[in-house]
Amino acid sequence: MQYEDMIIEATQARVETKDGSRVGSFRVRVIESPEGALSDEQAVTVSYDHKALEVEIGKLDRRSLDRAHLIQLGRTLGALLLPDQPQPRSIYDLFVGSLNRIGRDAGLRLRLQLPPVLADLPWEYLYVDRTGDGDSMDGFLALDPRVAIVRQEIMPTPLPPLAVSGPITVVAALASHEDFDALDLEKERADLEQTFAGQGGVSVAYIPNATLDAVLGRLADAHIFHFAGHGAYTRTPGDTPGSYTGQGALAFADQLVDAEQLAANLSAGKLRLAVLGACDSGRRDKFSIWSGVAPALVRSAKTQLPAVVANQFKILDVCAIAFGKHLYQALVAGQSIEYAVTVGRIAAYNADKESPNARDWGVPVLYMRARDGILFTAPADEAVRAQAAEAARQVFAVRAQEVAAGGYVSGLQAGTVRNSNLAVVVETGDVSGDVVGAVVKKLQGGDTRVDVTAGDVKEGGRVIGAQIDEIGG
Repeated sequence: MQYEDMIIEATQARVETKDGSRVGSFRVRVIESPEGALSDEQAVTVSYDHKALEVEIGKLDRRSLDRAHLIQLGRTLGALLLPDQPQPRSIYDLFVGSLNRIGRDAGLRLRLQLPPVLADLPWEYLYVDRTGDGDSMDGFLALDPRVAIVRQEIMPTPLPPLAVSGPITVVAALASHEDFDALDLEKERADLEQTFAGQGGVSVAYIPNATLDAVLGRLADAHIFHFAGHGAYTRTPGDTPGSYTGQGALAFADQLVDAEQLAANLSAGKLRLAVLGACDSGRRDKFSIWSGVAPALVRSAKTQLPAVVANQFKILDVCAIAFGKHLYQALVAGQSIEYAVTVGRIAAYNADKESPNARDWGVPVLYMRARDGILFTAPADEAVRAQAAEAARQVFAVRAQEVAAGGYVSGLQAGTVRNSNLAVVVETGDVSGDVVGAVVKKLQGGDTRVDVTAGDVKEGGRVIGAQIDEIGG
């Protein structure tokens, strides 16, 4: 999927104390979009309760936000970044108009240019109710393959597209520093091996107890640098209340490597992507230990790294594995990094969707410098390409031994499915209740397959392959 830019700029961000409350405000406008732009004079001023937003983000970090409150947080973020205030056209209208203009087979890349005061907010949880379905997961933009949320650091010149052809080489550094809690590096490697299991077109070099020199010695021919370990982030108060400036670093086995030093070392190879992760025991505060490292890498004139994927909160192992596996599958298939991140998010959502406080799908953050997100071309080997493309399919599988009278089983329930690559598999024993493979209000483009296998359908039982209210449009 090809993406077009909608560049959103926020300026004049401040946090002030008024009548005992902390009020945040900033000006936001669209610099570029398929549907047009807003001049600096047409920028919209938005404000918010800074303390209340901090409290909700703290709950998000601690996994104490249920689905309803997560959607409420997403609506708050959506109203701030995509306000529906005409000036002469609202930013929300430009967003919806851009999606309609580019068509169903293209995507819209939201490039966010944010000052430090706003960069710490979890914009990946933006929620916009475009279909009127109410409080459903459909409103989270990061789970829509047609919308990519990208953090863009302002830099002199973006990188021209330069996709790598042939097999992808990954250097996976696993590091545990003595000044931090001990890490189970064997489990880290097992998780990564599970991530890369069966991935044709990818070769992985693992570096256990990774030192900086050991990593430097393996980077010459590497395309992806994957780091698993601890990080550190030193912060000091900024110029405005509630803001901070700081320095991020990665903890290699022998030393802490700050963003500037890391950029110098990563410039020695042919890297197209850095994926910065940490084990479940690695602690991230709400300001994100990676926040200094990831933007520094894409900003660096030495590395000229097209993209960095980092985590803004802790992430469960099962979600990290699902995210990484589908991220790399999509990249091997020649998909863009924006699409690959979205596929990874959906996989992470599927891995933890039954949890009442599921939010790990929004933990990854994409920093991007390249104009185009195609970092790797599809493999020349047709079998490898087909394997990767099929593996990138999202699978919803439900199995039940028996569906009793009054019981109900469904493999997928969705409001709107756009440009999908889904496989829904439902297998049951005897059926005396209702079995529906998929319930979809609107199916718009893509490839959705539903497979229902049932035992004997008893009196009063009912089996339906798919219930779709509207196709196309």
